Amino acid sequence: MVGCRSETYPAPGALPVVVPGTLDDDLARRDFTVNAMAYRLSGPDAGTLVDPHGGRHDLAAACIRALRGGTFTEDPSRVVRALRYAARLGFHLDDDTAVEARTCLASLDLSASRVGDELRRLLDEESAAAALTLAAALGAPWPDDDDARATRLAALAPALAHPGAPSPPTWALRLGLGLRPDAVAGAAVPQWARAIASEARAGVQLAARVRGEESASAIDAVLRDTSAAEQVGAVIAGADAVATWWAQWRDMTPAIDGSDLVAAGVPPGPAIGRALAAVRRDVLDGLAGDREQQLARALVVAGVS
Repeated sequence: MVGCRSETYPAPGALPVVVPGTLDDDLARRDFTVNAMAYRLSGPDAGTLVDPHGGRHDLAAACIRALRGGTFTEDPSRVVRALRYAARLGFHLDDDTAVEARTCLASLDLSASRVGDELRRLLDEESAAAALTLAAALGAPWPDDDDARATRLAALAPALAHPGAPSPPTWALRLGLGLRPDAVAGAAVPQWARAIASEARAGVQLAARVRGEESASAIDAVLRDTSAAEQVGAVIAGADAVATWWAQWRDMTPAIDGSDLVAAGVPPGPAIGRALAAVRRDVLDGLAGDREQQLARALVVAGVS
């Protein structure tokens, strides 16, 4: 069980020094008034609300208010938390908190580990798009200034809901779809998450290539060497054929395999791969016919007929 604590910050952005304290001390160390309340669980006052900072009033007013001035200077990650809470709850920042948030966001260091942790939590919520919109409105330079940012983020959930869709971590996809590439490069997030973010962003450009192809086999040729995140980015950008590829074409296989070709006289080697690839293209395009026709086609491609 964790007891009540008091804390001090030896320097801006440093980890706090925590010591045992009273309930009032513990509530006073919180970030915002709306999470600086507690119910007494025992004693003569059991069941009563302890609210020394007006959190109940701010909760009713749908307001995120910093507990004290300088709260974002003490711990800059708190400003990201304020954005997350406001977006999740549909709340607004009170005037003084918004002024301090604007100052902090202008120079927020995304490479700081605690800021990176809070950014990941923000991006992991369904309200991430609203949080990034609020950040941009307060002058943060790291949300993507592309007008299509909100559209891309709104299209993410429907894209991932398609049958057969891959499932990269959603927060990493939002990282690439919602932040400026230079901000992603410097953010304190794992390298694998930066890679997924970059791939999702690249997928937006991939969409044009997919839309330029007409046959299922040509679309398959474009997509087979792309990452899951690129494919999701392409769907978000309007390449609907990718969703069809996930659901129908990606896992299509011929009715024959390499052992059938060996049994028919094709020596093991590259010719078998070429033949099966040709038949698979026919299967995708609806030209393959039955098993016997597929075998005959494969033998021609392999040079045995």
